[in-house]
Amino acid sequence: MNQTKKLCFQQYSLLLLDLLIVTLVIFATVLMVQNRHSTHLASGGWSAFKYYTSLSNVFCALSCLCSLAFFVVKGGKVLPERLYMFRLMGSAVVMVTFLVVVCFLGPVYGYRYMYKGANLWFHLIVPLLSVPEMLLQRPPRRLPLRVTIWGILPTLLYGVVYLIVNAVNWTGSRNPATDIYGFLFWGWGIGSVFLIVICFISWLAAVFYWLLGQKLY
Repeated sequence: MNQTKKLCFQQYSLLLLDLLIVTLVIFATVLMVQNRHSTHLASGGWSAFKYYTSLSNVFCALSCLCSLAFFVVKGGKVLPERLYMFRLMGSAVVMVTFLVVVCFLGPVYGYRYMYKGANLWFHLIVPLLSVPEMLLQRPPRRLPLRVTIWGILPTLLYGVVYLIVNAVNWTGSRNPATDIYGFLFWGWGIGSVFLIVICFISWLAAVFYWLLGQKLY
């Protein structure tokens, strides 16, 4: 009986966290779109979707929405493997956002600025909520380490598009306005290193959640 109550509590907690993450991302997205004041690393309106922060949080919310829909409609206890991997990728990308802000953008630009307005939810609250959400997710089986490579895919895709857009807009004398993060300020070599490092962070985040899953299986 106690075990049954524990499973029910875990299931309802998981549903609540999924719903909370989806709701907060919608709320923060509305704040972001309604903000008409563009500054460095923060654009108003729909142009804000050019940032990894915005896209990673929306991706995470979509993965939570799929998880929520599965448990409500199907009534299952464990996500199918593909949905579990989708959920893992969603948590990995927002963890990248969290770590980059904590370790790099916060010290450079100031944490008060990084946690202002919609960024409070995107940079801090949603990534942190995603950790216990994944802690409550049970993997469908013991997954091999190689599945964590999927955690890199969204970040790699964003990075490749970022480099292509800047290559098209390159002036030859300085990095263009499309280099919104300033990664190419020191040239293409350093910019490519930044991409590799961020992809590595994304992989480490996926490994972290994979390890959690192995402990809980």
